[in-house]
Amino acid sequence: MLRRMLAVLTLTAAALTTPTSAHADTTFRGEGDDVVRINPTKKPGLIRFSHDGESNFIVYTVNGRGKTDELLVNEIGPYDGTVLYNAYDSKGTVGLQIKADGAWTATFKPVTKARCWCASTIRGTGDQVLKLSPTRGLRTVRAAHNGESNFIVYGYPRVGTYGDLLFNQIGSYKGKALLPVGTRLVTVHADGTWTLTRR
Repeated sequence: MLRRMLAVLTLTAAALTTPTSAHADTTFRGEGDDVVRINPTKKPGLIRFSHDGESNFIVYTVNGRGKTDELLVNEIGPYDGTVLYNAYDSKGTVGLQIKADGAWTATFKPVTKARCWCASTIRGTGDQVLKLSPTRGLRTVRAAHNGESNFIVYGYPRVGTYGDLLFNQIGSYKGKALLPVGTRLVTVHADGTWTLTRR
């Protein structure tokens, strides 16, 4: 009986210290500051975060050296958005460092689950990742943002390489930019509503 109890305790301790695989639709939940361990991966992917606090919500990836790497989220108050991780030249991710004052969730998804930018115009709110058929020839994108903070948009011809900066503005904005040939993924960082139209 004593041996069985010791075996159960050993298995329980191992389960508590073993990193969890960040497979598609794996969700982590917590409250306040935390560090989430995952099995090491260099593969780009998506994470959808939510936060119901009133103060800072800051998330970094953690690399294999135990250092913070990509800044994924840096917002104040409630948050609901999707971001790209291992976006470019990544040394791999082994965890997330989370700073929060409320309850939060982090759901890992494959890049294929990005929202489809199927029609010429797409509208959204906050941070999102969009997928589209690779562009050809001269293509442009017109953007509108109704927010008070950063509006940053990148286009990626290849996931895992450096993206092309399309827009980087603060506050309300309207403008137009080239959509690089081969663009198949677009990341939007915004604190308000936005519209993107490609031609």
